[in-house]
Amino acid sequence: MTVKKIEIKKQVTFGELEGRLRTVSLRGFPDVRIYENADIQIRCLTPKKVRKEIFTPQLSVYRPQLEHLGKVADLFSQEGIDIFRLNGGFDYEAHDENGEVTEWTILPSVVEVLPFKFGLDGGLDYSGLIGEKLRAVMEEKGYQLNPEVEELDYPEYEEFRGRTVLIPEICDGSHRIEAGIRRGLEQNILFIDRVAPSFPYYAAPKPYSVIHEEPERVEEKLDKTHVLTSPGHKVLYRLFPSGGINSGNVRPLKEKFD
Repeated sequence: MTVKKIEIKKQVTFGELEGRLRTVSLRGFPDVRIYENADIQIRCLTPKKVRKEIFTPQLSVYRPQLEHLGKVADLFSQEGIDIFRLNGGFDYEAHDENGEVTEWTILPSVVEVLPFKFGLDGGLDYSGLIGEKLRAVMEEKGYQLNPEVEELDYPEYEEFRGRTVLIPEICDGSHRIEAGIRRGLEQNILFIDRVAPSFPYYAAPKPYSVIHEEPERVEEKLDKTHVLTSPGHKVLYRLFPSGGINSGNVRPLKEKFD
């Protein structure tokens, strides 16, 4: 969808946005409120701090999305709104080139602060991060932990082998964060701490410094290392108001995950 025009319908305060986030569920566990008891705050980070502090679930950034995001940023700028410095959100309608109108909500990019255990070999050990409810579904459906996760190398965390460390990982809005870095901008980012335990983020974290651009992989998106192997790899997806290009309302559960 190429957005040609936006129409602001409502400004969403931080308090209202926080309330919406507390209703966020998981694709495979619609009854789990992943942020119900979380600490939610907005922090302003420079590009240098993003590269130093933040992890990302994906290695690549995709040029078409970055270009589209720039156009969306310009449309909001015409309304006097800087999408890189949001303190809440905006409900709005997007009009595309075919005249179709869709409803969205834009909010700051989202980062989850999550506990990750490093194995003695330096890889990530998810065995202790899987709760009873998730483990029961894995056993019932035959889902498996992805062995590729254990093979990831984190030389900068060598001193934490055998220990659990809190890591802030981008949950949504990765392309907006990258666009902000390329523009040299400070950005407001939503940090969500004390996420419901036992349901780890669906993709393994990678230091932001490893990001590189591979526009030919726009469709495949094979650069994420999922915690669970297919077909269970999407069961932990967060169904929340998106912080990315088409920042939307809570995504409906269109079909039962199996």
